[in-house]
Amino acid sequence: MVPEFRLIETLSDLESLSKQLAGEEVLAVDIEADSLHHYFPKVCLVQISTDHYTFVIDPLAIQTMDVLQPLFTTDRIKKIFHGADYDLRSIFRDFAIKVNNVFDTMVASQFIGEKEVGLAAVLKKRFGIHLIKKYQRANWSKRPLSQDMLLYAAHDTAHLITLYRELELQLKSKGRLSWVIEEGKLLSLQCAMDVKANSAFRPADGQTCSSSPRQLRETPLFKRFKGAGKMTQRDLAILEGLLVFREGKAMQQDRPPFKLFGNQVINELVKTKPTEYSALMKTPRLPADFMRRYAKGVLGAIKSGLAMSEDCLPSYPRTPRAPRNPEKQARLKRLKNWRDKKARELEMESGLVCNNLLLDALAEGNPKDTDGLKAMPGMKIWQRETLGQEIVQVLRGATQS
Repeated sequence: MVPEFRLIETLSDLESLSKQLAGEEVLAVDIEADSLHHYFPKVCLVQISTDHYTFVIDPLAIQTMDVLQPLFTTDRIKKIFHGADYDLRSIFRDFAIKVNNVFDTMVASQFIGEKEVGLAAVLKKRFGIHLIKKYQRANWSKRPLSQDMLLYAAHDTAHLITLYRELELQLKSKGRLSWVIEEGKLLSLQCAMDVKANSAFRPADGQTCSSSPRQLRETPLFKRFKGAGKMTQRDLAILEGLLVFREGKAMQQDRPPFKLFGNQVINELVKTKPTEYSALMKTPRLPADFMRRYAKGVLGAIKSGLAMSEDCLPSYPRTPRAPRNPEKQARLKRLKNWRDKKARELEMESGLVCNNLLLDALAEGNPKDTDGLKAMPGMKIWQRETLGQEIVQVLRGATQS
């Protein structure tokens, strides 16, 4: 099934399209971005489908998406996404548009108990549609885009409304439609909040970022590096220096940091700590241009870490463990047993029923009744209304049959 689509490349065409779409009740939306190819990613295409038509919008050609704001912000039109998280964050980051009335077909698939929830798997299972993921890692910022790439993009929304209608019926039959609607509202709000919190990391349009990564970030880069928590303080100092150097170069070159040299190389450098060119050259898996472009900075970062005085060495931030509370641990164990049994009953992943953070908060707070559940951080309305009475009983120690 090959979807027909129309490419929108001018502001006048986008304005006309916006007026045309204003009368719709449901729109399917997706984006293509270039996060695998640039340090500061940007939205390169916006795909919108109605029941019968698909439109592929080129924001790089048009340069403003303001005319889409009424469509995206209104609660009257339902916006269908599949895996909305990244798309919502990107749209808010690049266009300052918070998308409201979101329905995520991936979340819906999870809530009816599907095991494979990727769009390709879902469409193949339900409709026999085979999505070709050839351009999944393509550089969408390059122009012109081939017809095959545009067709690939169009496929991602062309079938979403049909999928949404089928999922909606199944959710209604299970009494879970309101659950997915609430998840969409919370996701839309959280994505906008997260982007605002990180807005200082991104330069304004037309500007380059002259600040160093160390100036831009309040927390050390090593905190996001896998395995850093097991490193010595000296190794952390070297690691942070290497990460700051790589981040700075990535910003200058507008490339993702991993494309300069990967974390495996960094781990090896922290382990071997070379301070001379001859030793550095022996490091496994160095990219072809590494010695020419990065050797001096890398050696400098290692030497700085080795020379740092003991009283200046960084420590991995750790949250002090609360004193062990046997009563809380007993409540937590009961909650986990209940959660896992409930997940099997609902045919859902246990983390969707109640994630571990919520279980810990419940075990700690030990609310005495369902009204007390309203104060629990991270508890959703559907969880409180559907599962609240059982949760309170489990906290009291009642046995679940």
